[in-house]
Amino acid sequence: MDIERTMLWAGLLALLFIYLAFQTAMARDENSSVGEGTGELLKKSRVLGNLAEHAPLMLIMMMMLENDGSEGFVTLLGLLFFLCRLAHVYGILYQDGFGPKENPARAGGAIGSWALMGLAALACIF
Repeated sequence: MDIERTMLWAGLLALLFIYLAFQTAMARDENSSVGEGTGELLKKSRVLGNLAEHAPLMLIMMMMLENDGSEGFVTLLGLLFFLCRLAHVYGILYQDGFGPKENPARAGGAIGSWALMGLAALACIF
């Protein structure tokens, strides 16, 4: 099984996860040592949790697709998914608002990630 492309994106997503985990840990204090907290800690906790919720399934689908011979498609999926995750992080941490008009980075990152996961799922099925 040759999954070098998936391994690249898994490594990059892991580095992003480690960075976000460190940022979350550094935002904690004695009053927020457990749980999601409030304010900036809540934002940091949620971007970390959101990445942890989405990345594993996407990486599994990418690995299966790459094993099936879709190397170029996996490279494109990985690049776009990584960019969507970065946009989502930026939108939550550095922009205010919820919807696409108020916070396009957050909305684009989330919707883009879901669309790419749906595309990968369909590619796995068909």
